[in-house]
Amino acid sequence: MNTILAIDDDPANLVLIETILVMNLPDCKVITSRSAEEGIIIAREQLPDTILLDIMMAGIDGFEACEILKQDVETKHIPILLVSALGQSYENRVKGLNLGAEAFISKPFQRPELVSQVKVLLRIKNAEDLLRKQNRELELFIKKQTTDFNNSENRFLQISEYANEYYWEVNAEGLFTYVSAGIEKILGVHADEVIGKEFIFDFHNTNNPEKTRENLHAIFSQRIDYNEVEIPCQTRNNKRIWLTISGFPIYDEELKFTGYRGVTHDVSLRRRAEEDLMKSMEEIKLDQVKLKKLNSELLMAEEKERRRIAEYLHDGVGQILSYVHMNLSSMQSKNSLPEEIKKTLKNSSAFLNDAIVQSRLLTYDLSPPILYELGLIPAIKWKLSQTEKNHNINTRFQTDTEQLEVSNDVRILIYRIISELLVNVTKHAQANLVEVNVHKNNKYYNFEVNDDGQGFEYKGKNALFKNGGYGLFSIIERLESIQGDLKIESNPAIGTKMIVSIPLK
Repeated sequence: MNTILAIDDDPANLVLIETILVMNLPDCKVITSRSAEEGIIIAREQLPDTILLDIMMAGIDGFEACEILKQDVETKHIPILLVSALGQSYENRVKGLNLGAEAFISKPFQRPELVSQVKVLLRIKNAEDLLRKQNRELELFIKKQTTDFNNSENRFLQISEYANEYYWEVNAEGLFTYVSAGIEKILGVHADEVIGKEFIFDFHNTNNPEKTRENLHAIFSQRIDYNEVEIPCQTRNNKRIWLTISGFPIYDEELKFTGYRGVTHDVSLRRRAEEDLMKSMEEIKLDQVKLKKLNSELLMAEEKERRRIAEYLHDGVGQILSYVHMNLSSMQSKNSLPEEIKKTLKNSSAFLNDAIVQSRLLTYDLSPPILYELGLIPAIKWKLSQTEKNHNINTRFQTDTEQLEVSNDVRILIYRIISELLVNVTKHAQANLVEVNVHKNNKYYNFEVNDDGQGFEYKGKNALFKNGGYGLFSIIERLESIQGDLKIESNPAIGTKMIVSIPLK
């Protein structure tokens, strides 16, 4: 049974990850830890098969923990999957991979994405465990054979047959003078077909034999070590495999170059695991593109439904209420009605008038006609006036352009985002003044929403979702679908500035 260690200081994330893995990987055991310090101790004691590591944690963060685990002899072979909203950043992905992490997955993630990543890392771990086991067994075997056969030729033959590798020696011209029997197991070629007939440069079954010959010959000519030079090739049975060549130059007593000695390993299992991982990453990228497209389509469908309901309220319910109001008003003018009935009609007329006002306000909140008829700038001005009227907050608007060249979809999206930011101000900022500034430069339209409220301690975009900032996190996601961006500047008691930027057409 494989063991998976999940490290995250958010218990909700740990429960989610554990539930997904237990449901989809029943043959795996999941261990959880709520701090990097504790997780490192557990990793050293339990030696799990894979570690899922959050980045943003108190104390030691995920990057430090990854570096510590990868420098520890006992834990450096354990694959690490960094699980964080920081995965959207190219710099953070590069930093994590440079520290030794095998893969990144971004929050929020999809269940199939997480399960696929873990499966790939488990395959890599199993493959590396097998290789390490073979290497350990090989070391013991070599020691035993050293004693039994006293460095005899028989020792090298048996090692070659046992391991997934073969040993070789070439002369000063690169012609094979010795090849161990393992070559037949790996390439399907007998040693007699190679010795005295083939050169170290001759890998005729590679995808690009000329390039392979050129690379190997360049190393040979410089008399430097071959250090795990990778070569894709095919066996005699047309099976695609990957080899690594390692070797060193040899000299006689007079320091005259006499050739090379080395070893060739079959690393196909590792390469297939790497290719599976790359394929999985490409599939994840495609899924992310599809999700962003779906999100954009969902937003537009929601906007169409808003407008349909608003039109129904205005043309249907609103017209009926107005008609009834006019009838009641005409009845009130009749002097023949008793005073009690007139009073009832007057009260009913007042209620109907309030209903008409409320339905109009609801219509404008759902889909303001001014946005479609006059454009984004007038719609923002109207929204500011409503904010000032309904919430007793002073407002101000400034712009250096009255015409914005944006598509209808983008115009609606920006209006909704500005409206949501204004709602946040009225709910949380305790501000006396809010202003919206619209500016245009060579590359972007910038929409600034500034308030003089209480502000907050801003710790970066990646902390928004973790700290419950779902509204702002959602705005960032929607802006990314149009290559836009949200910048936040805030400090307690100073106020907040939100800058929405969208690229020019």
